[in-house]
Amino acid sequence: MVHQLLLCSSIPQSNYIQTVSTLQALTGVLHPQDIATYTLLTKPHNVFKPKFEPGKVNQIEQFYMRCTTTWNDTAASELNLSKPIMKGKSDIRVERLFSGKQVKHWTLQISDIPNAGKNPVSAHNFFESTLVHHHTASGGVRTDNAKQSGHKPNDETKGNGIEEKKMSNNNDKVKFDDDTKTAEQLQNSEHENDLMEIDPPEVTPRLDKTIDVDLKTEIANETTKGESEVETKDSFLEFLEELGYDVVSQYWQRGIRFFYGDIVIDIFKIFVRDDDPSQTSNDTRLQIKLLDESNAFQIKAYINYPKDYSVDIVNQGTKELVKLKELLNNLFELEVPERQYMDSRVIRNT
Repeated sequence: MVHQLLLCSSIPQSNYIQTVSTLQALTGVLHPQDIATYTLLTKPHNVFKPKFEPGKVNQIEQFYMRCTTTWNDTAASELNLSKPIMKGKSDIRVERLFSGKQVKHWTLQISDIPNAGKNPVSAHNFFESTLVHHHTASGGVRTDNAKQSGHKPNDETKGNGIEEKKMSNNNDKVKFDDDTKTAEQLQNSEHENDLMEIDPPEVTPRLDKTIDVDLKTEIANETTKGESEVETKDSFLEFLEELGYDVVSQYWQRGIRFFYGDIVIDIFKIFVRDDDPSQTSNDTRLQIKLLDESNAFQIKAYINYPKDYSVDIVNQGTKELVKLKELLNNLFELEVPERQYMDSRVIRNT
């Protein structure tokens, strides 16, 4: 568990150069760290709907989960944030995520709703774990033509699995087999400090689950061409399905990061998929566009504390964020984000 103190703001495109120069002088970081990430937003496909009764308090909550990995293709490296991105004039195309074979590090994160009350900063807890994923297809199904011919799906394709890494000094290893361990047991596991290897099932994956329409198109284009015309499903998506989550959205984030003591300052833009009806199925890349077409930058200033944090340390971090807010008051105004907008509970957002 991580405890985060957070303040947010935004600036127009015209203030970007001035903001970067000011932060370089303030932090002493002349070359800020690049931010380039791709995120899948997932939702439990078995939503728990409690029966509310007088005098009974329900403490079972389900949350959306963010799955984040690096965005490291040519589009990310060539994107110039100092220049505005004009609608209809900028053509940004990214590589399809599940078409490569390179190793990906996925960070799975579930965030709690921020603390209530009139606080000078937003404070909330989140839980996250990092997976090392090899992009291999762990199963396959025939395309429509193969289904009509009466052939059975190919069950011989196997994946290399997913290794889950968690930050700890514990060197114990636990192996889970999908035939003996369910997704619910994986979620409820209390061995937070273990290194786990998750082997994908050796049977044909279930494709009848609801998946985001956009991702259906993307997965459909990633087929193995051959005599059998086998359409394979990526093992990470299959892992999420077995874990009990469905993909509902996706977005890309590009920006820079400064460090000021214990404070992390992120300046970034968010991109979403821009599906053009004129785009043909032969396109190997996806077109994306800005979520905020005004070209505004989002700013986050935050401090993360481990689960064994003390009240005194958190109070000191709060003072540091408030001091930073005062220092940057003439450049941009850091504010506490709206608590309801950060509520990732499933029932609350359904």
